[in-house]
Amino acid sequence: MGNRSFRQYFYGLIGTTTGFWSYRVALGWQVWELTHSPAWLGGIVFVEVVPLLLLGPIGGTVVDQKGALRITRVMQALWAILMITFATLNLLGMANIGVLLVIAGVQGAIAGFSNPGHLALIANVVPREDLSAAVALQSGVVQCGRFVGPAIAGPLLVHFGPGMVYAGVAVAFTFAAFNLWLVTTLAPEKTGGGRGLRGDFADGVRYTMNHFAIRTIILYTMIMSFLLRPVVELLPGFADVVFERGAEGLAWLMMSFGLGSLISAVHIAVRGETKGLTNIFTVNLIIGALSLLAFALIPHFWVAMGLTVIFGMTTNTVSIASQILAQHMVAGHMRARVMSILGTTFRAVPAAGALFQGWGAAFFGLAAPVVVAAILCIVAWARLVQIARRENLAGRIEAPPEGT
Repeated sequence: MGNRSFRQYFYGLIGTTTGFWSYRVALGWQVWELTHSPAWLGGIVFVEVVPLLLLGPIGGTVVDQKGALRITRVMQALWAILMITFATLNLLGMANIGVLLVIAGVQGAIAGFSNPGHLALIANVVPREDLSAAVALQSGVVQCGRFVGPAIAGPLLVHFGPGMVYAGVAVAFTFAAFNLWLVTTLAPEKTGGGRGLRGDFADGVRYTMNHFAIRTIILYTMIMSFLLRPVVELLPGFADVVFERGAEGLAWLMMSFGLGSLISAVHIAVRGETKGLTNIFTVNLIIGALSLLAFALIPHFWVAMGLTVIFGMTTNTVSIASQILAQHMVAGHMRARVMSILGTTFRAVPAAGALFQGWGAAFFGLAAPVVVAAILCIVAWARLVQIARRENLAGRIEAPPEGT
């Protein structure tokens, strides 16, 4: 926090993440009120994830070519404009399910470029010795937004409706866009691709797939994201149908998830080192699966809140550890491309999982697909333990990067 540019980025990120999670709570509840369908809860997220999946890896290539700071500034400004438009449509009573689908799709397209920009920018703002703590603080802000955003959105939803929530989001996104113009990098960013968009994109995919340690971390982060994290998108259904608590219950569950996530981010930020993170990644993966299994099987709201704290803490630890380990291993000229592939596991992959689990919930109830997903993750974790022992995964991941 002694770094001026990091502070400005940090303050802007508070606006972005608090606004984004307020938007997610309001959007999820608005979809539920319009449709009362768990399939639609998964479907609206799928509409958001399609452009994110298609554009995310390409976005990483563009970031490497044009510079993380430039792309992040432009995308944050577009986000602010989108939220101003959405808030206006809601306040004028013009927001139907079709409008929500369009907004979700455009938001996903912007995120396809914004996400790799944010993930790559942090390494250009702080020196390498501060990178682990900076990534954890970055994630801490995101998780604080998961906690604060629902706390703000819940009362606004109950008393004023989603339009006022989106208006607040528009203000927060505009603040974040302004702050990004005050950020400078430690050195001028290297821009320009060697082989054009297609060639540079292919090089990034090839590099990721051929790097055993990076490939393994991304694969198991993807498994966690596909099987465990979709429950966050289904929480409106759990809050209303399983626990009969409505919008207020949704806000409590989202705040519990955010609180657990924030605890994990603060812990890793204070810890401040890469050594031992591979084992932390592995242990938290299994605890996250077990906590989700218990959440789906125990129909008591206050117990569910406690389990949601544990779930948020463990799954976010997996996400933060994967970011730090990937940043530690990746070559500088490939950073945005690799981080964009990893970044799709944080938003796009959970959304794809939410689509399948939402469809399953429409036929078998909300709990059944969540239980199946948790069991599948436990099986995948057992395989990861075998690989880690056989291949000395921790040693390969946490070894000093070449040239250091």
